[in-house]
Amino acid sequence: MTLRRRLLLLLLPSLAVLLLAGALVDRWVAIASTREAYDRALAGVALASIAYLQAGDASPTLSARTTAFLHAVDVGADRTGDLAPSADTAVPTEQAGQRYVAITAADGRLLAGDSELAALLAQAVRPAWRPAWRMAGREGGALAAPGPAFRDALLHGRRVRLVSLATGGGEAALTVSVAETLERRDRTQHVMLLGKLLVDFAELDLTLLAVWMAVYFGLLPLGRLRAQAEGHAARGLRRFDERGVPGELRGVVASFNGVLELLHEAAAAQSRFVTDAAHQLRTPVAGLLAQIELLRADERAAPLASELTLLQRGAQTLAHTANQLLSLARAEPLGALRERFQTLSLDALVTELVERHVQRADLAGIDLGADPQPAWVVGEAWLLEDLLTNLIDNALKYTQRGGRVTVRSGVADQGPYLEVEDDGPGIPEAERHRVRERFYRRAGSPGIGVGLGLAIVDEIARAHQAHLTIGAGAAQRGARLRVQFTATSVT
Repeated sequence: MTLRRRLLLLLLPSLAVLLLAGALVDRWVAIASTREAYDRALAGVALASIAYLQAGDASPTLSARTTAFLHAVDVGADRTGDLAPSADTAVPTEQAGQRYVAITAADGRLLAGDSELAALLAQAVRPAWRPAWRMAGREGGALAAPGPAFRDALLHGRRVRLVSLATGGGEAALTVSVAETLERRDRTQHVMLLGKLLVDFAELDLTLLAVWMAVYFGLLPLGRLRAQAEGHAARGLRRFDERGVPGELRGVVASFNGVLELLHEAAAAQSRFVTDAAHQLRTPVAGLLAQIELLRADERAAPLASELTLLQRGAQTLAHTANQLLSLARAEPLGALRERFQTLSLDALVTELVERHVQRADLAGIDLGADPQPAWVVGEAWLLEDLLTNLIDNALKYTQRGGRVTVRSGVADQGPYLEVEDDGPGIPEAERHRVRERFYRRAGSPGIGVGLGLAIVDEIARAHQAHLTIGAGAAQRGARLRVQFTATSVT
């Protein structure tokens, strides 16, 4: 899992909790704001009704002006006659809202409006909740309104919000009560809550986008460092570029560069040692072999012929080992020398090396043939020469007299290739991975050698972005070793 995904997954629970808390706050705000607004409007209707009321000397009455107002505003202009107590004074105000009006005297007697609403008011035993704000009535006289009182109730089987306003005093006191169903309030609350939730979701998306962009652009320097590291060859130890690296990472990059320099110095010292040792061994070993040949030709050394033969084989093994170590030392630092690669013809390389080994094959009684098909790669000529030389040497070493070795080049689906096939004993599948290891030799291996041949082939192949595959030869006899180059190895 990438660091970007890990950071986003860590942020999601916190953002989900914030979204839930925001939704609860939004719901509370929607309920509180709509309740206050609708309560003010409902109290305004009751206050407007009080403005048209007047009290008589002995008993409260409703003036013609008040009756007309209630008919036009509260009860509806289509109703006729005097406003009288009724069980059906519901007034549709909008698509889904209704109001109920009741005017009662000081003794609770219903003067006009809805009787069930009046009965509901008579059952109240304690003052209803009053808001912090007050609506001022007319100053002086019987029209002063002390303020609205609100409560929630159930009327005609429906939830309502109820407001009551009193006017006058004593026996002439009148109370106007207006109840309104809650459909409009609920609908407004739902619209407000939905709008707020949509805004919260949009803010959450924008927050996630901002976090993702911040993480993305903040980690770009790490991505560039990773690209530099992946661009380094297996043994091409180069310094990381510190330009453009944020200050927080500059110390880390500097430390990495210090470690890389130490590794580079160690690898270079090792490579120099192997190269120098191989060079220093080749000259004296060559002289030793020449002296042994001269000694074997001397008649006086005839009694020591068997011992001289063993000595000669040991010296040949030492010479071969020196040459192999030199090839391996040249192959290892290749990753840092890709800029020296050139376009090479594999078929020409096959033809040249087969010609070099024809005499050795004839002496061993082996049919060495070439099947060069046109193929081109980008690489280092002397390293590819070492690679193919080791493959041919291995095949000739393990193939018995009368056998056949074929060297090929060509282009397969994946790209160009070099291949050497023989009809010798082959390589068991269980050992095909181990023979790539340095200094590993199969039990009973003939000839001289120290187990570096295929290790060198594998090293050079990887340096050229190629892959060494080991399989069986034709009719499942012998071995077929192929170095398959990738498409990137072609010009």
